[in-house]
Amino acid sequence: MAQTDYKALLANRMERDFSKWTAQGTLQESEVYRFLHTMKGTAGTIGMAELSDFCAVQLDSFSEHSTTPLSTASLKELIASFRYYFAAEEAVKEETAELETSANDPINEEALVLVIDPDAEYAAKIKETLEARSIPAVIALDGQKGMELFYTLHPQMVLVEAKLPDTDGFHLAERIAEAGRDRHLPVAIMREGGQIDDHIRAMEAGATDFLAKPLNMAFFLPYLANRLRSQEFVLQAVRVDKMTGAGNRQSFDHALSQMANLAERTGKPFTLALLDLDHFKKINDSYGHPAGDEVLRSFSQLILNRKRESDQFFRYGGEEFALILPDTRAAEADAFIDRLRQALAETEFTVNGHVPVRLTFSAGLSEYQLAQETIVSKADQALYLAKRNGRNQTRVYEAAGHDVKRKLNIVIVDDDSLVRKLVAKQFSNWKTEDFDIHIEEYPDGLALVDSDWYRPDEHYMILLDGVMPKMDGLEVLSHVRSQYPHDNILVSMLTSRNNESDIVLALKSGADDYIVKPFYAQEVVARVQRLTKRMFK
Repeated sequence: MAQTDYKALLANRMERDFSKWTAQGTLQESEVYRFLHTMKGTAGTIGMAELSDFCAVQLDSFSEHSTTPLSTASLKELIASFRYYFAAEEAVKEETAELETSANDPINEEALVLVIDPDAEYAAKIKETLEARSIPAVIALDGQKGMELFYTLHPQMVLVEAKLPDTDGFHLAERIAEAGRDRHLPVAIMREGGQIDDHIRAMEAGATDFLAKPLNMAFFLPYLANRLRSQEFVLQAVRVDKMTGAGNRQSFDHALSQMANLAERTGKPFTLALLDLDHFKKINDSYGHPAGDEVLRSFSQLILNRKRESDQFFRYGGEEFALILPDTRAAEADAFIDRLRQALAETEFTVNGHVPVRLTFSAGLSEYQLAQETIVSKADQALYLAKRNGRNQTRVYEAAGHDVKRKLNIVIVDDDSLVRKLVAKQFSNWKTEDFDIHIEEYPDGLALVDSDWYRPDEHYMILLDGVMPKMDGLEVLSHVRSQYPHDNILVSMLTSRNNESDIVLALKSGADDYIVKPFYAQEVVARVQRLTKRMFK
């Protein structure tokens, strides 16, 4: 649908609202506020920047929560101004480019930056500066949320304010630096001014750098690029995941390519097994992330001690591991993996020095047939089926069966039907071999809360409008965070207001990100693609 078509739809909807106002004779002030708020976001999103700016100015004249009755007659001048903007658009008759571009266009794969800073306004400035240069960033206002995003989104760089409301920033940076050591993660501690003692403490904590606030962006951007280039160079040379002793992801990709080439030349079979620790998040939640790291090390040691000499073991990502089994058919691999599962069931680990923990894992197997990419995808589908059917089991990919991929649900909650239509249309063009994408739309927050929308073994990205009738976006966010797990649900707030208090409320209520209206729909898709792909690492 062309941009001008969306303008016509918006004009028609506006006129329906005006007709309703005229029929009523009076309406509450809060209704006018919501009308202006919606028009501001939608007008900017479909390219009517002047109308969006006009709405922003008018919003200051009305109260969001006032029930004061206003007569339709008192709004005549406002109504006439709106009609003028649409009449001017028609008179100009400019040919504008289509808003929608294919979501399959190449995505800028810049690294994600995590900013942990209680000063939401300052953190937002860093985020906006980076994203203006196509470097995505997410914000956490305290250490707890920072650690959650660190483990969920796997950032390539972390900035930590020294003074946090719930923990010492130096101590948090030390934990992150230790957990990210195998990835050679750049970690910078920030503080206003900064004395030599702060620099020393940062180095002692294992941080890469200490940065004095306010950051000089002319320096910070080249500095960031330098750190990320250094990280990439080191990772290309390193083959072992230092925390677990297993091969790392780069090593896995290299070994799989070699094994596929060998299979093509000799015809010898091999099987790939993907292993995923069951309910691992409960260990992190109950005993802390360091305890979770301890469990990962112990599990890896068990596998390394029991695998055959020719087998190759890798940490695929998070709590997911991979085994390449040479000269092994799928049926043989199935029996071998079951022996590993039995060994694990008989093993009691301890965390925090004394707490006993028992583990199980789910596994997906795929025997090499045609292509390197295919074997990974099929093993992943088999793993997903094992988890969906109860966990603690092995599934072998069956060529005769239908493909069962992991599912990503894009949930759009916005009372503006045009915004929902624009964004949903963009997401409908997103195709990926990694998972199936399902788009759900809800006209308001209450519709989402009252629906049976959640399924435990699927992943979700919720785009949630901040201001809606019936149930405010923050109320919906609070409900989602209190009733459902965090590890498979990302929430991005859509807001037309970008002042500090709104950002603080959204982030403190559990939002993982925020997007300020007006926005271009394709930019939202690109942003969601970057964030959600990290959920499947």
